[in-house]
Amino acid sequence: MKFKSFMLTIVILIGGVSAYAKLIPLRPLFLDRGITLNGVEIPQGMYTLGLDTQGSSAVVTLRKDGKFVANAHGTWVKHGVKYGENAVLLRVNPDGTRSLIEIRLSGLAKTIMLDDVTSVIHVAPGQDHTAAASGSERIQIGN
Repeated sequence: MKFKSFMLTIVILIGGVSAYAKLIPLRPLFLDRGITLNGVEIPQGMYTLGLDTQGSSAVVTLRKDGKFVANAHGTWVKHGVKYGENAVLLRVNPDGTRSLIEIRLSGLAKTIMLDDVTSVIHVAPGQDHTAAASGSERIQIGN
């Protein structure tokens, strides 16, 4: 009897953990320029975007020809309007490189904001701090 109760408890726990984690189907991602993701330089080209989520936490993975390229951690953030198309938001860094900072998926009213591991800008004394500011741009990804 104790063994059956123990096994039932294990099955319930495993089922609960499995229901909590969600793997979103792979999506094609074409980058029309080189970007940086989590410190890894990624050249332009066709990639596969994988998302593994648990609650509001998400891990984004890029693969090329089935091989791992880079991944990054992010957080789901709710928005009031559903996105009509897939898109990514890039930050233009002070050195001209572009970093992936947000992923928007078609049909969802939320976005994945990637954790910024390079958010600290080092400024030398006497340097114009406004010159260190960066912009952002949006590009579409495959549906």
